[in-house]
Amino acid sequence: MVRGSVWILGLGFLVGCGAKATTAASTETTPASEPAPAASTWEPPPLPTETPAIKNLGITGPDKPWASMSYDDKEWYMVGKVHPVMREVFQSLDHEKYAGEKFECAPCHGDNAAERKYKMPSDHLSPVPAAGSEDWKAMQNARIVKFMVQRVTPSMAALIGEKSGEPGSGEAFSCWGCHPKQ
Repeated sequence: MVRGSVWILGLGFLVGCGAKATTAASTETTPASEPAPAASTWEPPPLPTETPAIKNLGITGPDKPWASMSYDDKEWYMVGKVHPVMREVFQSLDHEKYAGEKFECAPCHGDNAAERKYKMPSDHLSPVPAAGSEDWKAMQNARIVKFMVQRVTPSMAALIGEKSGEPGSGEAFSCWGCHPKQ
């Protein structure tokens, strides 16, 4: 039961993050001619430093606190900084999957983003189980989870001027900043 839940959860992460369902069993960025490393030893690729958005805009927060920004200020900041930087973060995992129009607003915010005023967490993303639960422990070695925890969450936290923290601690930005709780 737990193993099936983990597989479904992993597939949900991939689909929720804009991946095609056919990639669930893929090795992501490992060429077919090379055996994929065991998930427990695999580490996400480092963030690029010479890509245009990351190099020119940086992974830093806004000039004023996110919580005090108006809707229009947040929209301009998302379009002008967060979106291009996070596209490059995701492209560090799979350049083709997250290239160009394949990585726009909907993969994170959902198809009804404008109606919801881009509020997060988004209910179209895969729910994340409670920290410390059996389902939580079972998913920790999945590649997409490692990538999200080690690259995506810290980058997004920095971009909105928050600390990145342990999920469930309530002290900082974590998985549940974007994903609903299970």
